[in-house]
Amino acid sequence: MLHVTMRTGNGVTALLPESVDLHTVPLLRAVGNRMIDEGCRHLTLDASRSSFLDSSGVTLLINWYQRLNRLEGTLSLTGVNTNIYDLLHRLGLDAVITLTPHAPTPDPLDP
Repeated sequence: MLHVTMRTGNGVTALLPESVDLHTVPLLRAVGNRMIDEGCRHLTLDASRSSFLDSSGVTLLINWYQRLNRLEGTLSLTGVNTNIYDLLHRLGLDAVITLTPHAPTPDPLDP
């Protein structure tokens, strides 16, 4: 499920679950679509907990991008892990969806 962490005007930030797949997408779609229907125009998805994104999740992101784009809105993902970032980049989605990679964890042994 999408967990809304912040609302400001017509912007919403929501935390994605660990897995965005065939089992989680129907509920994610319902919640995200409702947010857009209720006036969200700038949707930021925090993917910092997400470790898996399958084709149904990619399709969901594309659908949300298309809906928001028609409404002159934006879709962005933050905290994207390397695997998901690479997948979305290979698909060319980084050209239309703002992707912010997960910040690397500092090595406590590295001064």
